[in-house]
Amino acid sequence: MKHSFRILSLLAAVLMLAGCEKPDTPVGGGENGGDGNSETIERSIVYSVGNNENRQTLTTEAEWEALLEQFCFYAEAGKTVTFYNYNIESHHPSTPHTKESPTISTNNREELKRWMMAMEKEGRTVRVTFDDATGTWNGQAYATAPTESTAGSIVGTWHFNCMVMTRFDLDGNLQGSDLYVPEDGGGTMYYTFSDNGTVTLTMNGMDGSTATDSSTWSLSDDGVLHSDLLPSGTDWNVNWITTNTMIISSSDLGTTEGDLYYQLQFDRE
Repeated sequence: MKHSFRILSLLAAVLMLAGCEKPDTPVGGGENGGDGNSETIERSIVYSVGNNENRQTLTTEAEWEALLEQFCFYAEAGKTVTFYNYNIESHHPSTPHTKESPTISTNNREELKRWMMAMEKEGRTVRVTFDDATGTWNGQAYATAPTESTAGSIVGTWHFNCMVMTRFDLDGNLQGSDLYVPEDGGGTMYYTFSDNGTVTLTMNGMDGSTATDSSTWSLSDDGVLHSDLLPSGTDWNVNWITTNTMIISSSDLGTTEGDLYYQLQFDRE
Protein backbone atom coordinates (compact mmCIF):
# COMPACT_ATOMS: atom_id res chain seq x y z
CA MET A 1 0.00 0.00 0.00
CA LYS A 2 1.98 2.90 -1.39
CA HIS A 3 0.34 5.69 0.57
CA SER A 4 -0.68 3.78 3.71
CA PHE A 5 1.79 5.40 6.06
CA ARG A 6 0.90 8.91 4.88
CA ILE A 7 -2.85 8.34 5.02
CA LEU A 8 -2.84 6.65 8.41
CA SER A 9 -0.56 9.36 9.77
CA LEU A 10 -3.08 11.93 8.57
CA LEU A 11 -5.85 9.90 10.14
CA ALA A 12 -4.05 9.84 13.47
CA ALA A 13 -3.36 13.56 13.24
CA VAL A 14 -6.99 14.40 12.54
CA LEU A 15 -8.15 12.26 15.45
CA MET A 16 -5.64 13.75 17.86
CA LEU A 17 -6.19 17.36 16.75
CA ALA A 18 -9.96 17.11 16.66
CA GLY A 19 -12.01 18.61 19.45
CA CYS A 20 -11.57 16.46 22.53
CA GLU A 21 -14.35 16.68 25.08
CA LYS A 22 -16.63 14.69 27.30
CA PRO A 23 -19.04 12.82 24.99
CA ASP A 24 -22.49 14.34 24.96
CA THR A 25 -24.12 13.86 21.57
CA PRO A 26 -24.27 11.27 20.17
CA VAL A 27 -22.59 9.53 23.10
CA GLY A 28 -23.61 10.20 26.69
CA GLY A 29 -21.75 9.56 29.92
CA GLY A 30 -22.58 8.85 33.51
CA GLU A 31 -20.74 9.81 36.64
CA ASN A 32 -20.71 6.43 38.34
CA GLY A 33 -18.62 4.06 36.26
CA GLY A 34 -21.71 1.91 35.70
CA ASP A 35 -22.07 0.20 39.06
CA GLY A 36 -25.70 -0.61 38.19
CA ASN A 37 -27.08 0.76 41.47
CA SER A 38 -27.21 4.53 41.06
CA GLU A 39 -30.34 6.32 39.96
CA THR A 40 -28.25 8.71 37.84
CA ILE A 41 -26.49 6.31 35.45
CA GLU A 42 -26.84 7.67 31.94
CA ARG A 43 -27.48 5.15 29.20
CA SER A 44 -27.44 5.89 25.48
CA ILE A 45 -29.65 3.25 23.90
CA VAL A 46 -29.85 2.65 20.17
CA TYR A 47 -32.66 0.27 19.29
CA SER A 48 -34.64 -0.99 16.35
CA VAL A 49 -38.26 -2.13 16.27
CA GLY A 50 -38.68 -4.00 13.03
CA ASN A 51 -36.98 -1.75 10.46
CA ASN A 52 -37.29 1.46 12.50
CA GLU A 53 -34.17 2.68 14.32
CA ASN A 54 -34.32 5.03 17.31
CA ARG A 55 -32.09 6.41 20.06
CA GLN A 56 -32.87 7.44 23.61
CA THR A 57 -30.73 8.86 26.41
CA LEU A 58 -31.87 7.57 29.82
CA THR A 59 -30.76 9.08 33.11
CA THR A 60 -32.57 6.97 35.71
CA GLU A 61 -33.20 3.32 36.41
CA ALA A 62 -36.93 4.00 36.24
CA GLU A 63 -36.57 5.23 32.66
CA TRP A 64 -34.52 2.17 31.78
CA GLU A 65 -37.09 -0.21 33.25
CA ALA A 66 -39.87 1.62 31.42
CA LEU A 67 -38.06 1.25 28.10
CA LEU A 68 -37.49 -2.47 28.71
CA GLU A 69 -41.20 -2.82 29.42
CA GLN A 70 -41.92 -1.10 26.12
CA PHE A 71 -39.57 -3.53 24.36
CA CYS A 72 -41.69 -6.39 25.75
CA PHE A 73 -44.83 -4.80 24.32
CA TYR A 74 -43.19 -4.32 20.91
CA ALA A 75 -42.14 -7.97 20.85
CA GLU A 76 -45.64 -9.09 21.89
CA ALA A 77 -46.97 -7.11 18.92
CA GLY A 78 -44.91 -9.25 16.58
CA LYS A 79 -41.87 -6.99 16.15
CA THR A 80 -38.23 -8.01 16.43
CA VAL A 81 -36.62 -5.71 18.99
CA THR A 82 -32.86 -5.15 19.10
CA PHE A 83 -31.00 -2.75 21.40
CA TYR A 84 -27.48 -1.76 22.43
CA ASN A 85 -26.15 0.68 25.03
CA TYR A 86 -23.35 2.50 23.23
CA ASN A 87 -22.38 4.51 26.30
CA ILE A 88 -19.43 2.42 27.46
CA GLU A 89 -19.06 4.57 30.59
CA SER A 90 -22.26 3.15 32.04
CA HIS A 91 -21.43 -0.54 31.83
CA HIS A 92 -17.61 -1.04 31.50
CA PRO A 93 -17.82 -4.20 29.36
CA SER A 94 -15.65 -7.12 30.35
CA THR A 95 -13.45 -8.90 27.82
CA PRO A 96 -15.85 -9.65 24.94
CA HIS A 97 -16.81 -13.33 24.72
CA THR A 98 -17.31 -13.21 20.98
CA LYS A 99 -17.95 -16.95 20.63
CA GLU A 100 -20.71 -16.95 23.23
CA SER A 101 -24.27 -15.80 22.55
CA PRO A 102 -26.37 -16.20 25.71
CA THR A 103 -30.02 -16.98 25.04
CA ILE A 104 -33.26 -17.11 26.98
CA SER A 105 -36.72 -18.57 26.39
CA THR A 106 -39.32 -17.66 28.99
CA ASN A 107 -42.97 -16.82 29.40
CA ASN A 108 -42.12 -14.74 32.47
CA ARG A 109 -41.96 -11.05 31.60
CA GLU A 110 -39.96 -10.09 34.70
CA GLU A 111 -37.43 -12.84 34.08
CA LEU A 112 -36.94 -11.53 30.54
CA LYS A 113 -36.39 -7.98 31.78
CA ARG A 114 -33.87 -9.13 34.39
CA TRP A 115 -32.02 -11.04 31.69
CA MET A 116 -31.99 -8.00 29.36
CA MET A 117 -30.60 -5.88 32.20
CA ALA A 118 -27.83 -8.41 32.85
CA MET A 119 -26.88 -8.56 29.16
CA GLU A 120 -26.80 -4.76 28.90
CA LYS A 121 -24.40 -4.63 31.86
CA GLU A 122 -22.04 -6.92 29.94
CA GLY A 123 -22.06 -4.51 27.01
CA ARG A 124 -23.90 -6.91 24.71
CA THR A 125 -26.39 -6.26 21.96
CA VAL A 126 -29.75 -7.90 22.68
CA ARG A 127 -32.40 -9.19 20.27
CA VAL A 128 -35.87 -10.22 21.47
CA THR A 129 -38.86 -11.83 19.73
CA PHE A 130 -42.15 -13.26 20.97
CA ASP A 131 -43.83 -16.53 20.00
CA ASP A 132 -47.54 -15.82 20.19
CA ALA A 133 -48.45 -19.51 19.88
CA THR A 134 -46.61 -20.45 23.07
CA GLY A 135 -46.57 -17.08 24.86
CA THR A 136 -42.77 -17.26 25.00
CA TRP A 137 -40.21 -14.49 24.70
CA ASN A 138 -36.96 -15.54 23.01
CA GLY A 139 -33.82 -13.51 23.48
CA GLN A 140 -30.28 -13.65 22.16
CA ALA A 141 -27.37 -11.49 23.27
CA TYR A 142 -24.03 -11.08 21.53
CA ALA A 143 -20.78 -9.15 21.75
CA THR A 144 -20.57 -9.07 17.95
CA ALA A 145 -23.43 -9.20 15.50
CA PRO A 146 -23.94 -12.60 13.81
CA THR A 147 -21.67 -12.94 10.79
CA GLU A 148 -24.41 -14.22 8.50
CA SER A 149 -26.40 -11.00 8.92
CA THR A 150 -23.43 -8.61 9.09
CA ALA A 151 -21.11 -9.21 6.13
CA GLY A 152 -23.55 -7.97 3.50
CA SER A 153 -24.64 -5.05 5.67
CA ILE A 154 -21.07 -3.71 5.92
CA VAL A 155 -20.75 -3.36 2.15
CA GLY A 156 -21.20 0.25 1.09
CA THR A 157 -19.88 3.71 1.93
CA TRP A 158 -19.87 4.91 5.52
CA HIS A 159 -19.26 8.39 6.88
CA PHE A 160 -16.86 8.18 9.85
CA ASN A 161 -18.84 10.12 12.46
CA CYS A 162 -16.62 9.92 15.55
CA MET A 163 -14.34 7.89 17.77
CA VAL A 164 -14.72 7.65 21.55
CA MET A 165 -11.89 6.46 23.78
CA THR A 166 -12.95 5.49 27.33
CA ARG A 167 -10.41 4.92 30.10
CA PHE A 168 -10.66 2.84 33.29
CA ASP A 169 -7.87 2.67 35.87
CA LEU A 170 -6.30 -0.51 37.25
CA ASP A 171 -9.11 -0.83 39.80
CA GLY A 172 -11.81 -0.56 37.15
CA ASN A 173 -12.77 3.00 38.04
CA LEU A 174 -13.90 5.26 35.21
CA GLN A 175 -11.35 7.95 34.35
CA GLY A 176 -13.30 9.60 31.55
CA SER A 177 -13.89 9.56 27.81
CA ASP A 178 -12.45 11.54 24.92
CA LEU A 179 -14.48 12.26 21.80
CA TYR A 180 -12.69 12.68 18.46
CA VAL A 181 -14.68 14.10 15.54
CA PRO A 182 -12.92 14.47 12.15
CA GLU A 183 -15.11 17.44 11.20
CA ASP A 184 -13.79 19.35 14.21
CA GLY A 185 -10.43 19.35 12.45
CA GLY A 186 -11.96 20.64 9.24
CA GLY A 187 -12.03 17.38 7.28
CA THR A 188 -14.28 14.44 6.56
CA MET A 189 -13.60 10.71 6.33
CA TYR A 190 -15.41 7.96 4.48
CA TYR A 191 -14.86 4.21 4.34
CA THR A 192 -16.09 2.27 1.32
CA PHE A 193 -16.32 -1.48 1.92
CA SER A 194 -16.65 -3.53 -1.26
CA ASP A 195 -18.02 -7.05 -1.55
CA ASN A 196 -14.72 -8.21 -3.08
CA GLY A 197 -13.00 -7.71 0.29
CA THR A 198 -11.36 -4.34 -0.43
CA VAL A 199 -11.87 -1.13 1.53
CA THR A 200 -11.02 2.44 0.57
CA LEU A 201 -10.48 5.31 2.99
CA THR A 202 -11.20 8.77 1.58
CA MET A 203 -10.12 11.87 3.49
CA ASN A 204 -11.31 15.31 2.42
CA GLY A 205 -9.31 18.22 3.77
CA MET A 206 -10.64 21.65 4.70
CA ASP A 207 -8.61 23.09 1.79
CA GLY A 208 -10.50 20.98 -0.73
CA SER A 209 -7.80 18.33 -1.05
CA THR A 210 -8.60 14.62 -1.17
CA ALA A 211 -6.42 11.68 -0.21
CA THR A 212 -7.30 8.00 -0.48
CA ASP A 213 -5.84 4.67 0.50
CA SER A 214 -7.01 1.11 -0.05
CA SER A 215 -6.56 -2.15 1.79
CA THR A 216 -8.61 -5.24 2.57
CA TRP A 217 -11.30 -6.09 5.07
CA SER A 218 -12.69 -9.35 6.39
CA LEU A 219 -15.20 -10.63 8.90
CA SER A 220 -14.26 -13.60 11.06
CA ASP A 221 -16.56 -16.46 11.97
CA ASP A 222 -16.89 -14.71 15.35
CA GLY A 223 -18.17 -11.56 13.67
CA VAL A 224 -14.97 -9.54 14.21
CA LEU A 225 -14.23 -6.92 11.55
CA HIS A 226 -10.59 -6.79 10.49
CA SER A 227 -8.90 -4.04 8.47
CA ASP A 228 -5.61 -2.25 8.91
CA LEU A 229 -7.21 0.98 7.68
CA LEU A 230 -9.22 1.30 10.89
CA PRO A 231 -7.57 3.43 13.62
CA SER A 232 -6.34 2.25 17.02
CA GLY A 233 -6.05 -1.41 16.10
CA THR A 234 -7.24 -3.72 13.37
CA ASP A 235 -9.86 -5.98 15.01
CA TRP A 236 -13.27 -4.58 15.89
CA ASN A 237 -16.45 -6.05 17.32
CA VAL A 238 -19.49 -5.07 15.27
CA ASN A 239 -21.85 -4.13 18.09
CA TRP A 240 -24.55 -2.53 15.98
CA ILE A 241 -25.31 -2.39 12.27
CA THR A 242 -28.45 -1.35 10.41
CA THR A 243 -29.16 0.28 7.08
CA ASN A 244 -28.34 3.62 8.76
CA THR A 245 -25.74 3.10 11.47
CA MET A 246 -22.66 1.02 12.30
CA ILE A 247 -21.04 1.02 15.75
CA ILE A 248 -17.87 -1.00 16.30
CA SER A 249 -15.62 -1.34 19.34
CA SER A 250 -12.19 -2.54 20.33
CA SER A 251 -10.27 -2.72 23.59
CA ASP A 252 -6.75 -2.56 24.94
CA LEU A 253 -6.95 -4.36 28.26
CA GLY A 254 -4.42 -4.62 31.04
CA THR A 255 -2.17 -1.73 30.06
CA THR A 256 0.06 -0.17 32.72
CA GLU A 257 -2.60 2.52 33.15
CA GLY A 258 -5.67 0.28 33.02
CA ASP A 259 -8.22 -0.66 30.35
CA LEU A 260 -8.87 1.37 27.21
CA TYR A 261 -12.02 1.01 25.11
CA TYR A 262 -12.41 2.43 21.62
CA GLN A 263 -15.67 2.90 19.77
CA LEU A 264 -16.21 4.09 16.20
CA GLN A 265 -19.55 5.32 14.91
CA PHE A 266 -20.46 5.52 11.23
CA ASP A 267 -23.45 6.81 9.27
CA ARG A 268 -24.25 5.20 5.94
CA GLU A 269 -23.98 7.44 2.88
